[in-house]
Amino acid sequence: MNDALIGGIFVLLSVIILFAVRGFPTLPDQPYGPGTFPTIIASVMMVGGLALVWSGVRSHAPLLVIADWMRGSATLHRMAWVPGFVVAYIYLSKPIGFPLLVPVLLGAFLTVTTGKPVRAAIIALLGTGALWLLFAYLLRVPLPLGLLTEVIY
Repeated sequence: MNDALIGGIFVLLSVIILFAVRGFPTLPDQPYGPGTFPTIIASVMMVGGLALVWSGVRSHAPLLVIADWMRGSATLHRMAWVPGFVVAYIYLSKPIGFPLLVPVLLGAFLTVTTGKPVRAAIIALLGTGALWLLFAYLLRVPLPLGLLTEVIY
């Protein structure tokens, strides 16, 4: 992607943020309020986005170039699986549970993308265990147990 396209996206997002924070209330007797920080971030985004647009326009490069590795139907097939796995996790994580669902989804995803099911299964099991330890124990984020709720508790 050309820098001008990415910069244009950043400029558009910053304009949307600046428009949205206009309606934030101000705090009494204070020169700043809840919209101050988003305004600062949006302003920096706009400056960076404009710099990217300027750089992209000066480069005279095409806005979008599809790389050779993305042209095959197999790549499109693999890319199509990504939203499917995300939607499956969203709808199935509560009833089935993180510890049972994630190894299956991750293993299937890695098998689809790499074509190596044994390696995918090992990585899926180890990755799920690492994610469980990270989120459930270190970060204290409650992950859905689903079918294992009665077994664990």
